[in-house]
Amino acid sequence: MQKRASIDPSHRHLARRVLALSLLAGLVDPYAAANSLPADIPLQWPLAHERAAQTTPLRARLDALRISRPAPAGSQPRVLTVSNCADDDSSGSLRNAVELALSGDTIDLSQLVCSTISLSQGALKVELDDLTLLGPGADQLTLDAGGRDRILLHPGSGTLTISGLTLANGRFDAVDNDIGFGGCVASGAMLVLRDSVVRDCLAVGVGSYGGAVLSGHLTMRNSTISGSSAFGDHPTNGTAAYGGGAFAYGVNILDSTISGNSAIGTDNAPLSHWEIGGGLFIARNGGSIERSTISDNFAIRFAGGLTQEGNLELRNSTVSGNVTAQDDGGGLRVRQVTSIRVINSTIAGNHAGSHGGGISFIDNALPSTLVSSLVSDNSSASGADDVYSSMSLQISGSNNLVMQAGGNVQLPADTLTADPLLLPLADNGGATLTRALLLDSPAIDQGENPDVRATDQRGAGYPREYNGRADIGAYEYQGNNARALPLDAWSQVATWVLAGLLALTAGLRRQTQRAVRD
Repeated sequence: MQKRASIDPSHRHLARRVLALSLLAGLVDPYAAANSLPADIPLQWPLAHERAAQTTPLRARLDALRISRPAPAGSQPRVLTVSNCADDDSSGSLRNAVELALSGDTIDLSQLVCSTISLSQGALKVELDDLTLLGPGADQLTLDAGGRDRILLHPGSGTLTISGLTLANGRFDAVDNDIGFGGCVASGAMLVLRDSVVRDCLAVGVGSYGGAVLSGHLTMRNSTISGSSAFGDHPTNGTAAYGGGAFAYGVNILDSTISGNSAIGTDNAPLSHWEIGGGLFIARNGGSIERSTISDNFAIRFAGGLTQEGNLELRNSTVSGNVTAQDDGGGLRVRQVTSIRVINSTIAGNHAGSHGGGISFIDNALPSTLVSSLVSDNSSASGADDVYSSMSLQISGSNNLVMQAGGNVQLPADTLTADPLLLPLADNGGATLTRALLLDSPAIDQGENPDVRATDQRGAGYPREYNGRADIGAYEYQGNNARALPLDAWSQVATWVLAGLLALTAGLRRQTQRAVRD
């Protein structure tokens, strides 16, 4: 089991000023200073954006994990049944099944009658290329690490599949100047979450990657990542936190939710701090997100909801209620030399601490596409700010509604600007929360369906084209009223986020104080 990071008593006077307090303070200018560190740990963050040409500390760690561990020649996939809920090496336990498994096997937990397996012996280390953990349902069985360690470590080159389980309360604390990653699950290769929940996880390190999940590639089907944090923490150095919910080198996400996560960090002024991607950070390879919701995530600096380093498609999806405290990209931040294609989606009710409450395109972002998408009711410190670009940027597409765009953004000529009359995020049916349209919304019957999708974000039973033509956004009005959650503005979300962060800060400080005393 990993040791908790501790503070050298000589640095106690530097008390870890976690940047939740930055909501009340100004931005500290980055400044480089000399310090003696291991060669692979940077003093300042972030690393240059052209990561494909680099061996970053994280990439080196992943490369070390990604070791081929195939099944012996001639072996056939087996099903190993877990018959008890103990966390030991006894026959029939989960830990024993993991030790006995070969690559390609399935570990079946679906017959267990307990509701929780409490992991008291450290992370389950899956030293195989391919393994499936099959549970009875996320509401039926939880693997709970109790904040002692992460839950699963997968040092293989294949696919780890989690199906029908909840993974909860994982924690990974880096030691000294090391990086932290994957508070609940860390996979060197591919991770598949199917009908599963990963929640309440924490990864801590001078650079922290993926509060809940770190993976080479992340696939989600009808799954949720929530309530987790990446915490960039060090007593003296500059820090970084990327992906409060997940950090992955490519994604394929369907019918899923990433909600209530945060990227936070320690302020060691005058050194810099970089907290990016409260919900999701997609590195290098981009990917696709469809019929999914990214909501109520928080980052101190950039990209409250998500950001990407490769081209990304967002289709039939909702990005709502995400917040940055200091910088740009409340909902979505499009990084250098990348583009987005947003189709039949809703990006609304997000807030940024500087610009781009809904979408922010930074320097050297590529021309992107919006089709039949709704970007409205976002805000920023600079005012109403749905789409922002730091330089001149052409957006192609058609049949959109964007209430407010920055002067550098050239939107399609047919873009509507009227108030879409959106209701708050709610359970309107389907696997994920959505934002419904009121009866007299100008977005009704003004969209299109370029990818010929059969349904709106909610899936089966909710046709994409009702009354002969698609609406603008992720939700198709079908003559029914939505059941609205009591969320009337981003300010209430921000209040909840601040309260949560202050509570997290207090907890981390108490644990740090105990570690120092010990």
